[in-house]
Amino acid sequence: MKNNRTYKILAVIVFIFLLGFMAIWGKEELKTAFNINLTGEINWGVECEPGTYYTIYDQRGNIIEKTSRVVNVGDEFINKENNHYRVIKVKGYRAEAELLGRENIVWEVNGSKETDVFGSDFEIPAQTGGVNNLIAVYHTHSDESYVPTDGTESIPGSGGIFKVGGIFSEKLRRLGVEVIHDRRSHEPHDANAYRRSRRTSTRLLQKNPAAIIDIHRDGVPDPDFYKENVAGQEVSNIRLVVGRQNPNMQANLDFAKRLKGYLDEKYPGLVKGIYMAKGNYNQDLSPRSILVEAGTHTISRERAQRGIALFAEALPPVLGITPAPTPYKQEAAGTGGDLAAALFVILSLIMGAAIYLVISTGSIEGAVRKLKQFVTVEWTNFLGKRLRRK
Repeated sequence: MKNNRTYKILAVIVFIFLLGFMAIWGKEELKTAFNINLTGEINWGVECEPGTYYTIYDQRGNIIEKTSRVVNVGDEFINKENNHYRVIKVKGYRAEAELLGRENIVWEVNGSKETDVFGSDFEIPAQTGGVNNLIAVYHTHSDESYVPTDGTESIPGSGGIFKVGGIFSEKLRRLGVEVIHDRRSHEPHDANAYRRSRRTSTRLLQKNPAAIIDIHRDGVPDPDFYKENVAGQEVSNIRLVVGRQNPNMQANLDFAKRLKGYLDEKYPGLVKGIYMAKGNYNQDLSPRSILVEAGTHTISRERAQRGIALFAEALPPVLGITPAPTPYKQEAAGTGGDLAAALFVILSLIMGAAIYLVISTGSIEGAVRKLKQFVTVEWTNFLGKRLRRK
């Protein structure tokens, strides 16, 4: 009889565990938080150690690119002049790239169609179920800062990059766009930062934004590499990064090209280029997801803020966003999903404890008596200790 009761108790424990697991599996927000992945390990995208960076040369020995992102054979990039390169060799922190040709990235709109880089017409697709005038903004590397302004290149949980994102968001709001600027921290700044920010990205996508932007800064030590004068302003260049290991790669690349095309027309020289890196960068979650690098750590944050404000002007026309009648309030760095998950766990434990008491005592009445006895004894012991102390 005792063994039978033990088996029943074990069965209840297993049942509760499976129930909790199924709830986590059914909730995308929690699934990504626990890194549940049935399709294999995701290559999130890797950056260099602080102080190191890659220099990319063409086949004539000319420097054509610098980046603190780890460079791999097969990476591609389109530079400021729309020359398209592919990396063919990497040795140490030096890489060599071959010229594939010149991209015809232009901003030519004819009705609801736009000329793509191959000269054919294609419909500008709408985000499925997307809110027409909502853009989501977040920061995977929430510590990133600008030495001349912030005093250091890294401020964990409160980097200067948040202020750059704030300027970007405010400019969009002034243009009539609704914005969610998520200021959650994803520290530490390590290889798993994109795992942690995936949870944030998933939460933001539940709002059905037209696009989701992850704002960073580069780590190239040469400040002149990102300095530019655009429209009479001293700004930092903007680089767009597309992960080439995700099913939305082509859609995100088209998005990046349209952004560059618009900005090349309105603010020539602002966009340094488009880098197609080995990695995912959580861009598999949306066909309108882009990683933006606003300058590097050795330039002033003010330059980055001026550059990102100009970049913001491209989003409404490229996405076909119409002005919102009222501003969308910024989302606080809350924990609504976390509270729901915690509540579920607490309720599961209470339910499990109740079932355990029923099985162990043999009846509901017995469980109630056991609970009353427990409460009475514990309360008496507690009061007794208090009285003895007095």
